[in-house]
Amino acid sequence: MNLFSNKLIEILRSKIEVSGPITFKDFMEIALYHKEYGYYAKSVPLGKKGDFVTGPHTHPIYGALHSRQIEEFWNILGQGSFSLIEMGAGAGYLAKDILSYMSNKAIFEAINYIIVEHMPVAVSSQKEILKPFIKKVKWVTKLSDLEPVIGCLISNELLDSFAVHVIQKETSEFKEIYVNFKDKEGFVEVLGPLSNIQLTEYIKRLPPDLPNGYRTEVNLALISWLKDVSRVISRGFVTTVDYGYTWKEFFHPMRNRGTLLAYKNQRVTEDLYKRIGDQDLTAHVNFGDLHRWGKDVGLHTLGYTYQWAFLGGLDFEETFLELSGGKFDPFSPELAAIKMLLIPQGMGETHKVLVQGKGIPSGLKLKGFKIKNIMERL
Repeated sequence: MNLFSNKLIEILRSKIEVSGPITFKDFMEIALYHKEYGYYAKSVPLGKKGDFVTGPHTHPIYGALHSRQIEEFWNILGQGSFSLIEMGAGAGYLAKDILSYMSNKAIFEAINYIIVEHMPVAVSSQKEILKPFIKKVKWVTKLSDLEPVIGCLISNELLDSFAVHVIQKETSEFKEIYVNFKDKEGFVEVLGPLSNIQLTEYIKRLPPDLPNGYRTEVNLALISWLKDVSRVISRGFVTTVDYGYTWKEFFHPMRNRGTLLAYKNQRVTEDLYKRIGDQDLTAHVNFGDLHRWGKDVGLHTLGYTYQWAFLGGLDFEETFLELSGGKFDPFSPELAAIKMLLIPQGMGETHKVLVQGKGIPSGLKLKGFKIKNIMERL
């Protein structure tokens, strides 16, 4: 265990000693986002040498295909000045690939690329990666720093890192998971009352037949996030890419231990308390919540589908030939990397894409959903 972990453990332990057990949501928030010792404060843990790999690290075609969808957004909005906001941009590869692909197209001059990032270590990485486009990109620390814009907000594997409440059904009612500290055992979970009224209201909508012992997560942070997004996007689109489920899938009786996982060195574990501050903690996204809460703030869903279908609908073959110069080796590592974006064993089915609109006709047909649109399942 390194010095950072020890420091973070002491911070958490002291907090518990002063105020008693804390919600898992507060534990996760500190473990990931403490400004000095949190997991995301120390490095950008992405890529082949990091703890996990995202779509932009797989191949530049990922950003190029999203560029094609963004270009359609721009056309729909009238081809005027267009703000493209990326929230939680990781190392900066998606921004680089989008801007690179757009650089010789008419949309490039219209684009104002804005990255929302509150972690200084991530900003440093992004500025290094984006040196060729540094004059094209603006950084802000939070969405509230922005005035309303016309354009698009895109997030790629962002929402799964929001701190979540964990609840468990006991004797026919739900309790919340809290984290305590014991000298001989370390961090331990204890059951307690629901910590806020939003959880109480949320639970009323859960399937009544979930068995005792059923455990799951509630990502209430999505509510305030969607409100901020809707305020910033005066007219335009919101694209969310993440791993997750529909409402019905998320609360399936067989998924009785929830979706929380920890990642370290591209290995997954269910031990959430082993390497505090040195491993990522994630929970799958409930796209049903995004859909429902989005409508409450004026964001209506235009499409929801698997990543393979979304990318496949955006002129995949034409884009690949364009990037490869018309030549490629079918057995090359490059092609194998691209397949990871599409195949079910890779990101093709685990990752979903949701597009919401504001000030846009609700029946709009987008290219990314021409192969498959399963929004009726949300």
